[in-house]
Amino acid sequence: MAVSGISGMAITGTLSNGSNVIQAAQEKADESRFMSLVQEMTSKKESPSEVPESVASSQISKNHRLNGDYTQGFYDYYTSESDKSASPEGMAASVRSRDGSKAVIDRTSELYAQSKEMENYMVKMMLSSMRDTIHHESMFGEENEFARGMYEDMMYDNYAEALTKNSHFGLADQIYLELSGQR
Repeated sequence: MAVSGISGMAITGTLSNGSNVIQAAQEKADESRFMSLVQEMTSKKESPSEVPESVASSQISKNHRLNGDYTQGFYDYYTSESDKSASPEGMAASVRSRDGSKAVIDRTSELYAQSKEMENYMVKMMLSSMRDTIHHESMFGEENEFARGMYEDMMYDNYAEALTKNSHFGLADQIYLELSGQR
């Protein structure tokens, strides 16, 4: 019985040495591929015209978003005829125009979409501050993982967008009225 235990240990040792050799070979191959990529990139000389200074207009889609953005945005969200002459909501409901008449908001305009984006940013900041008060630890005492944090960021971005679209805080209406000159 003791002999089979020793031979089992020898086989296990041989297997672990074999897997270590395979792992080392894979690491060596990965390292050589990485070094060849680095060498290839450093050997290429880019002309100043090839280096992008900012985002090209072809990279921005019709709805003012970069290609690949996962949020929907506020462009083309309001499309009905009644949205062209809507009353302010939320905080801006009691606002009057400079001439004393009731203020009117064109929710289909680009200015209103930008105002909604600004409101969304402020709601996102509020949610982020609230989120920072939560202590995240797993059951085993490990700190927050990077991937979980990234997906939580995406989730909170979507929360902010849903709140902005559905809660009618009125901040976008206030911004719109101020920038359109009605106030």
